[in-house]
Amino acid sequence: MPHLHRSLGIVAQTEPSSRSSSPQPPPPLPPSIGRKPAAGATAAAAAAIGGLAGGLCSHLHPETLHQHGRSGSQTSLASINGSSNLAFNLPGASSVRMSISLETTGQAREIQLLSTPGDEASASILALAQTQDFVYGGTQNGSIHVWRRDTFRLVQTLQAHAAGCLALVVDEERGVLFSGGGDGRVHAWDAELLEPLFDIYAAENSGAVLSLAYFAQLDALAMGCQNASVQWFDVGMRDKAPRDRALREISARRSRFFDSSDAAIAVCPSNAPELPSGSPDSSRASVPVFVVEEQNVVAYAHSGYVYSVIAGSLPSGEPALFSAGGDGVVRVWRVSSASGAPQPITTLARDVDALEDVCVHSLALGDDGVLFAGLQSGAVDVWDLETMQRIRELSTGDSRPSVYVLLYSDGCLFAGAADGRVRVWTGDLQEVGYFAAGSAVLALAGGRGDSELIVGGRSVGFWDVATLAGESSAAQEHAPMSAASAPLSMVMRGAQAGVRRRGGRMMQALAQWVRLRSVSGVPELQPECRRAARFLRDLMRQLGASDARLLAATAGANPLVYGRFDASQGAPADPESDFASVLVYGHYDVMPAGDESQWTSRPFELTGRDGYLYGRGVTDDKGPVLATLFAVAELAAAGRLSLPVVFCIEGEEERGSAGLREAMEMHRPLFGAPRLILLSSSYWIGETTPCLTYGMRGSIRANLRIESSRAADVHAGVWGGAVSEPLTCLAHVLSRLADPAGRALVPGFHDAVRPVSQAEEQAMRRLVQWITDKEARAPLVTRTAQSPAPEETRTLLFEQLMQRWRLPTLTVHHVDVSTVAARSNTTLVPAAVQASLSVRVVPDQSLEDIAQKLRAHIEGTFAQAVASEPALLDSLTLHLDVQPVAQWWLADPDAPVYRAAAKAIRDEWALGVDDVPLLIREGGSIPAVPWLEAFFAPHAVAVNLPMGQSSDNAHLDNERISLENLMHGRQVVYRLLKDIGDVISQD
Repeated sequence: MPHLHRSLGIVAQTEPSSRSSSPQPPPPLPPSIGRKPAAGATAAAAAAIGGLAGGLCSHLHPETLHQHGRSGSQTSLASINGSSNLAFNLPGASSVRMSISLETTGQAREIQLLSTPGDEASASILALAQTQDFVYGGTQNGSIHVWRRDTFRLVQTLQAHAAGCLALVVDEERGVLFSGGGDGRVHAWDAELLEPLFDIYAAENSGAVLSLAYFAQLDALAMGCQNASVQWFDVGMRDKAPRDRALREISARRSRFFDSSDAAIAVCPSNAPELPSGSPDSSRASVPVFVVEEQNVVAYAHSGYVYSVIAGSLPSGEPALFSAGGDGVVRVWRVSSASGAPQPITTLARDVDALEDVCVHSLALGDDGVLFAGLQSGAVDVWDLETMQRIRELSTGDSRPSVYVLLYSDGCLFAGAADGRVRVWTGDLQEVGYFAAGSAVLALAGGRGDSELIVGGRSVGFWDVATLAGESSAAQEHAPMSAASAPLSMVMRGAQAGVRRRGGRMMQALAQWVRLRSVSGVPELQPECRRAARFLRDLMRQLGASDARLLAATAGANPLVYGRFDASQGAPADPESDFASVLVYGHYDVMPAGDESQWTSRPFELTGRDGYLYGRGVTDDKGPVLATLFAVAELAAAGRLSLPVVFCIEGEEERGSAGLREAMEMHRPLFGAPRLILLSSSYWIGETTPCLTYGMRGSIRANLRIESSRAADVHAGVWGGAVSEPLTCLAHVLSRLADPAGRALVPGFHDAVRPVSQAEEQAMRRLVQWITDKEARAPLVTRTAQSPAPEETRTLLFEQLMQRWRLPTLTVHHVDVSTVAARSNTTLVPAAVQASLSVRVVPDQSLEDIAQKLRAHIEGTFAQAVASEPALLDSLTLHLDVQPVAQWWLADPDAPVYRAAAKAIRDEWALGVDDVPLLIREGGSIPAVPWLEAFFAPHAVAVNLPMGQSSDNAHLDNERISLENLMHGRQVVYRLLKDIGDVISQD
């Protein structure tokens, strides 16, 4: 079977963190599997049953997504996903990992890694179910992990079964999740509140509940059990069952199935404490308990364990139950609310060689009365339910790996096998190919109409199968996705989905944008910067921009990306007129990755862990730029954009915005007369409380170099004391600039600092009170020196924030010597040394004034040091460059646009507290912000809307942003700009 060329998916994985270059096959199943259990089987026999759920799960290894091309006329993986793909590869001891691949060549790319509690031996996912909001994963240790579909966040772990959780099924109409386990019980949960509702005990000596099927029209549950029985429970009539009798029976039970052991039946090893047979889990002690009545049990429905039961109907429309097990046959049962136990209709059995293991592990119903059966022998039988005949056998390849799970969804058949691959056939049984999901595939879920396939085993993966049955050209098949080539409908699907569906297309665009190493100031990466600029321009065009182009900056600088979305009402914006607009500012250039060994994943590949997206630029500033772009595009598509929105996304922000001024002055009419300058280039002060930034410090950069008149380094043992010491002189100069806390010692440095008003101090102390009360785990608090007295802690935090936001500082960043030899040889006197430093300025300091004072102080200190030296064989020279970079910026948080932004945040995050969002300032600098306000004065007001958290590590290794924050940030922008016309008209 050919490989699928493009797979679009997300994977949640739980496995050892060590990565194997070649996946190892699972061990063979014990010979007892598929056979009728012998009478008097001991507890050791139960472990044999774990060959499927335990042995395989404990030996699974990750496998990279196969993405090789294929030739010929057969459908390629490109037909699954159009021209993009998401794939999730899974590492980690107890984790769920997702990776995204947007191109059709190369390795699968990661998008999300979700940690799961427990050790690696118990973390395997054996069963899956889903609702609109949640994904449920039953584990080998009996717990159920629950993730939100929109953020991939683990919201809760339900302690469900004393042994493995082997089956999950959902009644979405009534909002009930059913779980079946190795302890012989079925638990019912509120699927939304995740609280226990009631318990169902299988009939006595049933062993494990291996499979479940729910009939919505009958409100009844079918169970496939370890003792070869099929059992029926009428959920809708449960309240009429005598509970007292059920409790007496449970308390009197003593399992003969495992030699009268009191221990719970253990199909899968469990780390949970063993519970006495018949006593409910303590967390469910108060829920109603029911027992399957004897008359609702079909004893020995099969001559082996009942691995699969599914609910469906016959071609006539009659409801039917289908069951399969270790005896290799499929049985069809008539079910009704009046009949109690299922009644046999027919048996589907193939003629097989006696040596062939025909154990049936899974069933699935297709279209037009077709039933599929996945076999231990590595084939998929196709049965016609009209004639009750086997009409075809689908092969899984020469290796014939066991087929553990089947799913028919979105017009395709998916077969998960022991080799970690998911084979795919179209509805007319044409081979499509396969994709590698990592390790043995034990669970599949899908069919919600959203074209997502969920794959489970040692991993839980989401795969987009939107266009599986479509066609793709050879050009599409081998060309990487770009915004220009992607259909508008595909790009907009993520925009219209909003926060509920994770903005899938936005994530795809971000993954490809992060892949472009747009590091400004590095000549060999300038082509990457231009690619990043063109990518954004093309994406704007695809999203419906009225105009999108690149604007030339100064020579050698990266271009600006300009885009305009016209207001939904009225005539298009006329560049010749001074039209009112909203200006979105951001940047596509990023900082270098630094030491990549310090990253836990590749810096220029979008990777996710625990609901966070990792990669250079995800928070500064590619993620927020795309969130804003997609919000604007969504407003425009919905006809709700009240003002023209123009984008100015530069490529030199990390280098002081070189060329921005010149480009904007040259193209001034394109931007209109902005009333709002919107950016997202700062971070929350903590981890959980949204913020609005209204102030930033300014900055000055300085580089100084001290050179000796001699041409080369000399040996200290030979020339020490007779020649000048540039490094000693530099150390002397630097020591006179600031004290160890960064307080500048430059004369007159603090003269113009605006005094802290009483109102400002009170606001800061209220902020500190909130942070210490609500954000105790935020880095800002945890890194503050803690004191037993809370008041002392608040005082320390207050002083830190004042130093970081409100007061000027001077910092030495780097000291170096002139030659490589001098860096490593401790006997040399270097001939030249250099240092770099910066100054942060605050209101009402003048950049030019502070730059001049710094220059004069450094030159004077150097002159004094040189004058005090005795006669030496050489002399020293100072080279000094002091450059003002960014003016300080301070906005009025009471301005109408700030109040509107605060309301949008409260509404989106459902916050009913007037103190939120927190009004904060930043210690950093953005040169463009104060300049843009001055350039578009007098009406322009800049609003800095942070999307990232305090732990995002911008400019550091492992830069990240919360997926939830990014999606909510997008919706905040949507809410703000939807009504911005009315806000500005009232100003």
